[in-house]
Amino acid sequence: MERVNSKILVFGEYSVLHNGMALTIPFSKFSGKLCYPKTVEESAIAVLSNKGIREFFKHILENHPDDTFKLNVNQLSQELDKGLFFRSDIPQGFGLGSSGALVAAIFLRYLEKAGDFKDELKHLTMDRVQSLKSTLGSLEGHFHGKSSGIDPLSIIINEPLLLKANKEIVRVDIPAYDENGKNVLFLLNTGMARNSEKLIKQFNTACEKEDFQQKLQTKLIEYANAGITDFLKGDTENFYLNLEKLVRFQLDEMDYLIPKKYQSIVQQGLETKDYYLKICGSGGGGYMIGFTQNWEETQQLLKDEDLEIFYRF
Repeated sequence: MERVNSKILVFGEYSVLHNGMALTIPFSKFSGKLCYPKTVEESAIAVLSNKGIREFFKHILENHPDDTFKLNVNQLSQELDKGLFFRSDIPQGFGLGSSGALVAAIFLRYLEKAGDFKDELKHLTMDRVQSLKSTLGSLEGHFHGKSSGIDPLSIIINEPLLLKANKEIVRVDIPAYDENGKNVLFLLNTGMARNSEKLIKQFNTACEKEDFQQKLQTKLIEYANAGITDFLKGDTENFYLNLEKLVRFQLDEMDYLIPKKYQSIVQQGLETKDYYLKICGSGGGGYMIGFTQNWEETQQLLKDEDLEIFYRF
């Protein structure tokens, strides 16, 4: 069965739910695969995973009437009875697409005419991409309550993707990786899993307030969109200016998405300008994404944290 990689949503968390842009890239360090248990040690994990997929299976039966991308539910049911589970090292609740990977794996395994679809992936039309994203979002909604569908979509395509105002999705070229590059994108592991559905509900509640809704449109979306545009152009000067505004907005207006322990660390970055730290995915824990042009100093400032470079240019 096919292995799927994790992903990183570099920009667009939350703003993508309100017609903002989003940029996602594959992250091959973590991956998952549907399979059957091979060892006694694996059996305990397999039972829990199988149970979780059975719950997802009920969601598929109740929420997947679309014939455009029809799944072979009979085959899935039969293979679940044989002990099928999702063997994955993608951390759950850390913002790297653990649920999106499961959705992608199920979709690729049980999609009727999957072979034709994989050929079609090379030349997906815009209408087809939108239909696919909608279907995947409906499926992933089982895990988050509401999903844009961008996580499983990016995992299936497995290339950098730009989502433009929820209308156009295109493959994009990001700045060429350079292991000695000055610009470093890194992950900070908070060590705390989070509940994405609960956090998204908090955000949606905040959006009911007219004042925040205006700020969402004129600040959060504007800063995130500008950051994506600058990043893709390689305009690092404006990139960091917009990044600072975005991080400050998250700290000032969305602090409930940043663990209290890390709010002072985010503030430290804003004050020193040595690094900028923002939420990854739904926030609330898991990984955070950092950006710096001074990696050595950043390592010293964050010497007590678990850091890992994931891109450099």
